[in-house]
Amino acid sequence: MSKIKIFEILVADDHRIFLDGLKMIFAAESKYKIVAEASNGKDVLHYFQSHSPDFAIIDINMPKPNGFEICKAIKASHPHCKVIVLTMYNDPNFVKVFSKSGASAYVLKNAGKAELMNALDSALKGEFYISKELQVIPESPVDGFVKSQKLTKREVEIIQLLAKGESSTVISKQLFLSTYTVNTHRKNILHKLGLKNVAELIGFASENQLL
Repeated sequence: MSKIKIFEILVADDHRIFLDGLKMIFAAESKYKIVAEASNGKDVLHYFQSHSPDFAIIDINMPKPNGFEICKAIKASHPHCKVIVLTMYNDPNFVKVFSKSGASAYVLKNAGKAELMNALDSALKGEFYISKELQVIPESPVDGFVKSQKLTKREVEIIQLLAKGESSTVISKQLFLSTYTVNTHRKNILHKLGLKNVAELIGFASENQLL
């Protein structure tokens, strides 16, 4: 009798109660098993330095690095790992960004256990899974918002690089700027666009065809 394959999972979220909820969900599963948990991006990447789980279930907004950067890093070092994005962001533009980054699923946090399991099963088949609620949401039309916000060419360049997951240090080298100047641009861009963080900035970049 052949042994049943158990797929190992790392879960990452900065809310303790949510991590506990995931552990309860998977405690009753025989096919999937949580082997590690993290509350920030740094711990996720540190775990992958010496381990190779089959899945990584991650949130988008976590202490550095964020979900976009984590996904890119995991797929670069462990291409076999299936990245499942579990988030509160009901935004088709984020789905587009993560699919390009190699994620295997985009699931909303208000989904039930059955849908999360469907996402994992679909990932194993090589399919990209999207929450049912997102599948009926039309994408936002391009409305020339970039021009209306009077973004400079340099600011657009920095937005594009940030959307690719590049750090301020890397951007400074590519654009021949100081890290201080890049960080100043980042703050100015977020303020100008009325955004809170890089995650929202990536959504903006996708929506306005800057990627």
